Amino acid sequence: MTAPRWLVLTWRLTAASSTPRVATWRNLQRLGAITLTPGAVVVPYSEHLLEQLEWIAEDIVQRGGDAYVLPVTELRETDEQEIRRRIRKESNEEYDQLQQAAEDLARRPPARTQFERELAVLQRGLGRAVERDHLGSTRRVAAERAIKLARQRHEHD
Repeated sequence: MTAPRWLVLTWRLTAASSTPRVATWRNLQRLGAITLTPGAVVVPYSEHLLEQLEWIAEDIVQRGGDAYVLPVTELRETDEQEIRRRIRKESNEEYDQLQQAAEDLARRPPARTQFERELAVLQRGLGRAVERDHLGSTRRVAAERAIKLARQRHEHD
């Protein structure tokens, strides 16, 4: 049997309250899931992501909805290329935003407590971006470097 390459979560929640839908959507965004249709997302297969999607599916069921986690071994080549393109695009945009924010922070005059807070926000953001970077974006290095340079610039001021 061929090993799964993708995981698809399909779900349906009642329209009674938007709170469960918003909570589900935030959890899926945190994982870097790509929307296929309303109520269906895809991520590359990993044991970690399988476990996370199973937790989300269980939460949906506990909220009165239906959810299924489906391991997928093969997609049409054009579909797979499109999913990979969208995953890369989201990762690249996230790293680009972090890099720009770090460069902006490095140019500002140092206000020690404010700087430390903003640097911590950038470092947490980088950690979340790395968790969602399922395909290894080449822009990660530039974002990491910009954050490091911002820290170094303010350490010497």
